[in-house]
Parts: sequence; C-alpha cells; structure tokens
Amino acid sequence: MPNATMSLEKFDELNLQLKEHTKELAYHIVGDPLVLSNLNDYLNISKKHNLKVNITTTANNINQKHYKALINETIKQINFSINSYNANSHKKSLDEYLDPILAFIKYAQENNHEYFINLRIWNLDDNKSAKVFNEKVFNKINKTFNTQINIDEVYKNRPKNIRIDRKIFFNFDEYFNWPNLKNDFVSKNGFCYGLDSHFGILSDGSVVPCCLDQNACINLGNINKQSIKDILRSKRVKNIQDGFRKNILVEELCQKCEYRTRFDKKD
Repeated sequence: MPNATMSLEKFDELNLQLKEHTKELAYHIVGDPLVLSNLNDYLNISKKHNLKVNITTTANNINQKHYKALINETIKQINFSINSYNANSHKKSLDEYLDPILAFIKYAQENNHEYFINLRIWNLDDNKSAKVFNEKVFNKINKTFNTQINIDEVYKNRPKNIRIDRKIFFNFDEYFNWPNLKNDFVSKNGFCYGLDSHFGILSDGSVVPCCLDQNACINLGNINKQSIKDILRSKRVKNIQDGFRKNILVEELCQKCEYRTRFDKKD
C-alpha cells in the first residue's frame, strides 16, 4: 500500500475512540514513527487521552531532533529493531548505525527515563546465519555497558531477553516469514491473539486483525466510515474470534501466517 500519514485531527478522533478499548497504543505497522517530523504532536495527543505508547523503530535516522519526542512521558517503551540493519542494504557502517542509538540511550539515562528500552535481535535460527553480525553487536554493547553477553550462550539457551542496564534489555526472537496470500498454506487450524490482545489500524483508516497485515488483506472496516466499536462488533470479526477459540483459522492470510504458529494451542 502507498505510504501515508494520518492527520493529527483524525488521530485525535481515533485516540478518543480507542481509550474505550485499550490503555496503550503501538505506533507501528511497518511504518517507522521516527520519519515523522512532528512525532511529539502525536505523542501529546495520546498523552491527552491518557494512553501509553510503544514506539518501534529501525532508528536508521535517529538524531538529536528526535530527543524531545523520545522522552515524552506518555512513552511506555521504545523498541529498536537492531537486526533491521543486517536485513537491509546500508551505506553506513554498523558503528555509524549503532552509535546514534547509543548516544540517545545515554541521553535518556541522563534524563532518568522511566520507560523500557529494548534492543531487538529477532534473527536467531538453527543455522546461526546472523551469528557474525550478532557478535559484533554484542561486542559493542559489552564495551559500552560493561556487560558480558556471550554469543554462544545466547544461541544455546535462547533467552527471551537479557538485561543490559536499568530498564534496558536485549530482546531475542527467531526469524519468521511475513504472511502473504502468495505463501504456501501453513495450516487451516491454529490459534492467534489477533483481535484478542490487539488489532491494527493503517494510516488510511483500514482496521486489520494484527500488525502483520500491512496491506489490509483482512480489511475489517474503515474508521473514516464506521466507529471502532461497530467494526469490532462486526460479523467478520466475531467469526475470526470464534475460529481462534475453536482452533480454526477462518481467514486465508491467517492460514498462510508462519508467525502465529508460536501461539498454537498444544494438546
């Protein structure tokens, strides 16, 4: 879908509706909130509505102009997708990518941040295909924070997270293939937390079951035409929810989603 930015006015209306359904928002469905020059305006809207915010970013362009927004007190946590560097082509070196992130973390510490900062390494696999990259990242963090993170222990033990400093963590997860209608079928049976713990809203107002449906393959409605409450009460939503409870994947995209297999209910 084409890149777009939801207007502040529409975002304000949306936050007013959302606070009936949730206490926190995640500013991401593929889009990176740090591309917004007025990110703090969006954060202040969520703050006005007493909603906490989770920021997820590649931080590919983070610099001091973002600092004011990124210490907004409505933020609950900031996720830096570190393995995004290794997954994309860059003209900058790894140090040139990591140093601005570490500079911001130092700034956040100096300002006594109370939110969590997570450095995401979501590239673990049995083939250890990103081991060289990960080791370079760990060496940089060990040197900066005087930690002793061991690459071999991480691959052996597969921890979900490792504490680096106060409210600063490495988060680990495995590779997964992005769901796509062109994918082979994974299964017609299974479970997911979509439409239970979360749902997504794209910049054009389309409502989707989860953050992996970036192209609104499962378009549940549009906030420009319906209220969130009416969309979530729709027959399609109820069918998806009932299916998950019965271990049945109603929608084709869910059937072709590898990520949700980690939530499958075990007999």
